[in-house]
Amino acid sequence: MAGTQINLIPDLQSRIREHFDAEDPNEIVRQSQSLIKFPGSVIEASLIPSLSQSPALVHPQPRVLPLNAYLASALTGLEPTQKSLINHLSDMVNVVCRSVDINLYEPRKKTDPVHNAEVPNTDVFRIDKERVVASDLLIHLCHFPSAGSGEELSFAHDALVPIVLIIHGDQKVSRMITGIPSVKFEIHYNEPEEMREMLEEQLREIRPLLEQRRLAKQEHSENIVGAKVKELRLEASFTREKLAGMVGLEAAAISDIEENVDIVSNPSLTQLRLIATALKTTVAELVNPDYTESILSGIQSMVEDRTIETAAARFKGVSTKDQRALMERFLIRVLYFLKERGR
Repeated sequence: MAGTQINLIPDLQSRIREHFDAEDPNEIVRQSQSLIKFPGSVIEASLIPSLSQSPALVHPQPRVLPLNAYLASALTGLEPTQKSLINHLSDMVNVVCRSVDINLYEPRKKTDPVHNAEVPNTDVFRIDKERVVASDLLIHLCHFPSAGSGEELSFAHDALVPIVLIIHGDQKVSRMITGIPSVKFEIHYNEPEEMREMLEEQLREIRPLLEQRRLAKQEHSENIVGAKVKELRLEASFTREKLAGMVGLEAAAISDIEENVDIVSNPSLTQLRLIATALKTTVAELVNPDYTESILSGIQSMVEDRTIETAAARFKGVSTKDQRALMERFLIRVLYFLKERGR
C-alpha cells in the first residue's frame, strides 16, 4: 500500500502543476480569498452565496477586549532614590500590562506633584478619581506610605474595581490597605524580575474576571441618578450652590453627580439620603428610572383594591416618617403627572 502511495505522488504533483498552469492567476487569488475569512476583507458579491457553504481555511483570532489599569503609588515627598525606584517599578509594570493587552494609566506622567505642579488641586482629584473608577483594575505599589494612594484605593473599593497589591519582601503594609474588603490579590516579591514574572502570571489568570466585569459594567454606564437630581433641583428652583449647602457638599460635587454617569460620580448612600431629604423625595426616586410609572401603578392598584390591609402591606417594614414622605411624594408626582397630561 505504501508503494502505491509513493507511485501516486509524482502523478499528483503533475496534475496540480497542470491545474495551476491552466488557471488564470487572478481567478486563483479570488477563489483563495473566498476561503479566507477575516475582518475587513473585501469579497465580491458573487462569492457571498457560496461563502456559507465553503470551508474556512483561515479563521481570525478572537478580538481581545481592551482593558485599562490604574497604577497607584507614592509620588509626593519622595527622596531621589525612592523616586527612582518608583519610576523603575512603574516602567516594569507598564511593560507587563502591555504584554497582556492592558493599557496602564500612570498618574506620575499626568498629575505628578513636581512635573505637573501647574495642574490645579481640584483637577488632580477629578482626573485621578475618574481614571480610577473607569479602570478595570488598580495596581498599587505598596513601597512607601501615601495619602493619595489611600484615597485612590478608596475610590477603587467604592467602584468595585479589583486591586493588586505589590509588596516587597517582608515589608509592613498598613492594615487599612490589606484589610480593604475588595476583590484583591497580593504579590510578594524579592527581586524586580521576580515581581515582573509574578505580575504577568497574575494578570493572565484574572483577565477573564476583568473582562466579565467590564462587560457587566457597560450595561450600567448611564446617568440615572444625576439626571434625576438635576430635574428635581430645577423643579425646586435650587441652584447647585444652594443644594450643596443644604447637604454639606461643595457645588462641584453636585455638578459631578449631575453631569457624570453613575459609575463615575458614584455618590455614597449617605449623600443620596441627604440630597433626597433636601429635594423632599426619597432615595428610591433618585435611583429608579421607572419610579413615576411604579408609583402610578401602585396607586392605581391600591385604589382598585380599596382595602386598608392591602395598602398597609405595601408599606410593610417602612417607618411612619418614611411612609408619610413617600405618600407626600406620591401625591405630588401624581398631581404633576395629571397636570402634564392635561396640557
